[in-house]
Amino acid sequence: MRLPMMARYRVSTLAALALMGMMLVGCAGDSIAPRAIQHQSQLRTSPFVPTDAQKALVGVADGTYSFVIDPSQAQSLSLGASHLDIPANAVCDLATSSYGVDHWDEDCAPQTDTFTIQAVVRNAGTDHPSVDFEPALRFSPDKQVGLYLYVTNDATLDASRVVKYCNANGCVDESVTDSSLQSNVDLENRVVFRRIKHFSGYVVWSLVEEAGDVLGLY
Repeated sequence: MRLPMMARYRVSTLAALALMGMMLVGCAGDSIAPRAIQHQSQLRTSPFVPTDAQKALVGVADGTYSFVIDPSQAQSLSLGASHLDIPANAVCDLATSSYGVDHWDEDCAPQTDTFTIQAVVRNAGTDHPSVDFEPALRFSPDKQVGLYLYVTNDATLDASRVVKYCNANGCVDESVTDSSLQSNVDLENRVVFRRIKHFSGYVVWSLVEEAGDVLGLY
């Protein structure tokens, strides 16, 4: 299912978060309660480094990207200055696999037919780049799918930046309950990245801003 578009607004408390339409895809029925516990990111070198040409797109790279996917082959997809890596046979069968927070680690039959991914990138030139994927799908738990979000040079970048999963009920740091989903920050190349187990909405979030109740949603 596709989530509604989220309008930009500011929130005063974490409990008041509501995604009213960020270009994020997910299952609107999933229940995601924001958690008080937060994990800072690890400082690591990213396997993906944006080129100068890709970085030059920041500020104008917001938009929709469509890709025809052969799930039997490894996919390396550029989203402006951001990036997505999907190994071969990682996509769960779109027609038969379950979807939702209780199913991310379930085994699944692989998707065999080609299909189209649509990704909507927003706020690429800000502190909080985000991406919306369609269709909603999940990946085999024995595969490592990587999402890499480039953060502009004008943004403050440190270990407080994390990539959160968002749906219509809010945003959550999935690493609180699954350490394999911990975010990583490459300070030199200005990339925030982590493993993802499903297609939904993802946003670069600042724990410092969140703690100070100054984080705006876009």
